[in-house]
Amino acid sequence: MRAIVLAGGHATRLWPITKNRAKPLLPINGRPIIDFIIKDLAENENIEEIFISTNKKFGDDFREYVNDFGYEGVVEVVVEDQDCEEEKPGTIGAMINLLDQKPSDDYVIIGGDNYYSLDIKEFLDEVNGYPALACYDLDSKEKATSFGVVETNGNNEIIGFQEKPENPNSTLASTACYFFPEKDLDIFNLYEEHFSKTDIPAEQYLDEPGRLIEWAHNERTFKGFPFKGEWVDVGTREGYLEAHQAVHGMGQQIVEGRTENTKMEGNVYVMAGAEVRNCQLKDCIVFPEARIEDSTVEGSIVDQKARLKNAEVRDSLLGEHSQLLQ
Repeated sequence: MRAIVLAGGHATRLWPITKNRAKPLLPINGRPIIDFIIKDLAENENIEEIFISTNKKFGDDFREYVNDFGYEGVVEVVVEDQDCEEEKPGTIGAMINLLDQKPSDDYVIIGGDNYYSLDIKEFLDEVNGYPALACYDLDSKEKATSFGVVETNGNNEIIGFQEKPENPNSTLASTACYFFPEKDLDIFNLYEEHFSKTDIPAEQYLDEPGRLIEWAHNERTFKGFPFKGEWVDVGTREGYLEAHQAVHGMGQQIVEGRTENTKMEGNVYVMAGAEVRNCQLKDCIVFPEARIEDSTVEGSIVDQKARLKNAEVRDSLLGEHSQLLQ
C-alpha cells in the first residue's frame, strides 16, 4: 500500500500568511500541520511509500521538511508542473498525474492541510477493500451546510452526496481522506473521460473532489467511514486557530517567545523569537520575530517580523513585515 498527501494548493484564503509559505507547513507548537499526517502514515506498517504532491513554488520547502524531520527514504516529494494557482492541475488532476507516474497499488490519499483524530488503520480495516471516504460526523445539519455532505445506508455505502447544501440530508461531512484499492484505480481515468465529454470546464471537474465522489458512488460501491473526535480543515484563519485549539485543548497558552506584562485568554501561541509587551492577547497566533507592544490582538494571526504598537487587531491576518504603529 502507498499513500499520497496532497499539498499543492496556494491557500489564497489565508493570504498573506500563506503567500510565501505552504499551508501544510504552518506550525502548531513547533510541528508543521502536515507532520501530524505524515507521522501517522509512517508508523503504519502496511504503508510502503509516502508521496507528498506539491507545486514548484514550495517543492524545496517540503524537501527541507522531509530532511529536517528524518523522513528520507520514507517520504518522496513529487512536484506538480505549475507555478501559480491559475496553472494548478486541480486536486483530482494532481491525483491522476501522480497515479500515472507511480506503481499500481492500493492508495490512501489525504489532504495535507487537515488535522484529525482519525485512526487510519481502523479506517482501512472497516472499509474492507472498497473505495472509501472518511466522513466526520458534525452532529449538526446547520454546520453541515458549509461542507460536502455524504449520505450513507445501513451498510455505510455512500448513496448520496451534496456540495454545501442548504438542506443537508445528513450530518456527515466529506473529509479529504480517501482509500482507493488497486482494482478501482481506473475510476480516475473513467471519471476524467466522462467529464471531458461534458460542458463542465476541466478546471472545475479536475479541482472538485466532491464531484468525483458524487459521480463515483453511482459507478462503484463506495464506502463512507464516519468518525468523531477531532477534524479541522485548516483553510481559513478560523481553521488555523481551531487546529491550534484541537492540538492543545481549550484555553491553552503556548509561549515560546518573550512576553512581559501581557494578559492572555483562550488559545494563544507565541512562537520562539517573538516579543510581546504590555498587551492583551486572546485566541491568536504570533510568529517569530514579531514585535507587539501596548496592543490588543484577538482572533488573529500575526506573521513574522510584523510590528504593532498601540493597535487593536481583531479577526485579522497580518502579513510579514506589516506595521501598525500609533
